[in-house]
Amino acid sequence: MKPYMPYLLSTLLILSTTSAQAASSIPSSLPIVSTSDIGGRLLTTNDDVLPGETSSRTYTYTMVGDETAGSAKYLSLDWVHSELLIPPSALTIDVDGEPLKSVALTKKTSQGNVKVPLQNQHLTKGTHEVTVRFTGIIEGRMCDTGNTSGSWLTVRPSSFVSVGNKAELSLNDYPNPFTQTTNQKLTVVLPSSPKIDSLEAGLLLYRQLKGDATDPDYVTLQYEEQVKSLDGRYVFVGQTDSFNGPVKDFIQELKTLPKNEEVLFEQARLVSDGKSADAMFVLAENADAFEGTLDHLLLVQQRQQLNGEQLILTSAPSIQKSGDTINLRTLGASDLMLSGSQAVSPNYFYPLPVIDKQSVVELDVRFKASENLVAEREGALSPELIAWVNGIPHSIPLTDMETDDEWRHHVIRVDASTLKKATFLDVSFEANGLRSEAPCNASDLDRWIFVSSDSQVKLPVNSGQANNEVFLNMASLFTMDSGILFVVPDEANEKSLQNMADVMSGLPITPLTEQVEFVRSSEVTEEMVSNRSIFFIGNPEESPLFNEQKENWIVTKDEQIDLAQYGFIPETSSEFAWIQPSPWNEDKAMIVVSTKDAIDPNLIQTLSFPSETFSVAVKNQNGSIFTNSSSVASENSNANATSDEQSSISVDSKWYFVGFIVLIGLIIIILLYMRRNKKIT
Repeated sequence: MKPYMPYLLSTLLILSTTSAQAASSIPSSLPIVSTSDIGGRLLTTNDDVLPGETSSRTYTYTMVGDETAGSAKYLSLDWVHSELLIPPSALTIDVDGEPLKSVALTKKTSQGNVKVPLQNQHLTKGTHEVTVRFTGIIEGRMCDTGNTSGSWLTVRPSSFVSVGNKAELSLNDYPNPFTQTTNQKLTVVLPSSPKIDSLEAGLLLYRQLKGDATDPDYVTLQYEEQVKSLDGRYVFVGQTDSFNGPVKDFIQELKTLPKNEEVLFEQARLVSDGKSADAMFVLAENADAFEGTLDHLLLVQQRQQLNGEQLILTSAPSIQKSGDTINLRTLGASDLMLSGSQAVSPNYFYPLPVIDKQSVVELDVRFKASENLVAEREGALSPELIAWVNGIPHSIPLTDMETDDEWRHHVIRVDASTLKKATFLDVSFEANGLRSEAPCNASDLDRWIFVSSDSQVKLPVNSGQANNEVFLNMASLFTMDSGILFVVPDEANEKSLQNMADVMSGLPITPLTEQVEFVRSSEVTEEMVSNRSIFFIGNPEESPLFNEQKENWIVTKDEQIDLAQYGFIPETSSEFAWIQPSPWNEDKAMIVVSTKDAIDPNLIQTLSFPSETFSVAVKNQNGSIFTNSSSVASENSNANATSDEQSSISVDSKWYFVGFIVLIGLIIIILLYMRRNKKIT
């Protein structure tokens, strides 16, 4: 298995391609509830606040094909703003850098909507940008800076872009439109009794699509027997001969099917009674063919190489190790332009290896700045660039720095204490002082700082140690060469499938096929668990292999589950999870999410993104999550105190020994002196 570095890939795509000009239309025996419509795209799912005298926010929408302008193609923006605004306050909307509409803002317009017609150039295939720019002047302003809390505008989540419906789809559009779930459901469908490799493929693909979706709550995972009608979009994953219901009929209509070790990716349209539903088929004759090949759908750079209506692949992406130095692009960042109107960058994340006291993270920031970034008057403060690393600010000077081809460099050393309790490296940038703060002067908004995505992050060397005692850095388990073995329930019912889906969607990183292996509880062997970390889903007492080690579980006492030893009330605990060194290999981890019913996604969220140090977590019947963080802290404190005491005893013993030797020496000297005097007399 190879470490997970999805943004640092060098791939050789070996595939045979069968391409068609138009997506296949397949008759559906299932009723279609609603026609797939990719017309409405929400700009945001939350209230977006634009503060201060001037600020802006940029959104994107993706066209899967060229469209022609018409009355149904428009941008609808809903807003609410401060009632203190007076003329010349304004709202301006740009599409692809072109100003299309400006609206005056006054007390009378504190809530409003504007529709902006889209032209042909805004409806071409690809990604387009919508920029909302806000200028807010408040009542009673007398030569102040204008940057007060009373000046703001909020873009409402009801804002959207209506871009019509494109009939023809291509794999080049994947994962669009499937992930545009603001007004359409997305369902990943498995065979009713899938082979374990098909189950793994479906869970990994579901986890990726749910993470990409505009509204993750609209993404579900189902067995074929659960599908009674078609509503939204569908992705069918599994062996071609494992489907035995309506999906089997769909597959028989496909022009080409995979053979041997081939995997088929094909987009099609299911039609019935004048309605249609978009579908994606991910099929293999042998389920083990998904290993590696499925990664073409999991990795962003691989998706960009897909094309045509249909692809039959036999290759797996070639993943190169990046070492311990990565750039900001690996964190998902692009080049950052910070200005007076947009002074804060998004947050970017990367899973951390296990951190110890000697660990150091270095951030080499490469940037440019406008020449007028100087104090405007004597005694005034100069602008400042701040790099935030896991919530800790690091100031970057903007003058008297080393330059390299007009680029400035500054290296930040992050102390281990900043990262020791973190699962992810969290980096963002903020620029202060780019606005003019001089009263009665025009705002100087052309000052800027440009941070390059080539800026580098040097991570601690991964020693290969897995964090196997607490849930901190659980993401590091996926970077181990041997990866993780997922032990899943034997039964193929809706409840167990939903539990597996909730666990996978809550993982701290998106794993690739070579990083994980799935096995059913009754089929797991000691050989499988001897050299890997283990993630058990379900009731471990029902697994013969795991139940044999019950006396070694940290949650048992006298071979019975005993949560009371950690301060929990067993009678009110509905499900629980723990982590410990594996009974079969103390260098690996064993994670168990134990439940006889449904798994609460909040429990998985607590395990994956811990805010405290703990090894046991319990979901109470009232829905609250509790951990043993206090007892872990107490144990660590006692261990440190014992260590200090032993160290003190060791030091004292050494001085006692030295004192004893000195005393013996003095006694010998006195005896020799007395003997000498006796001889003289």
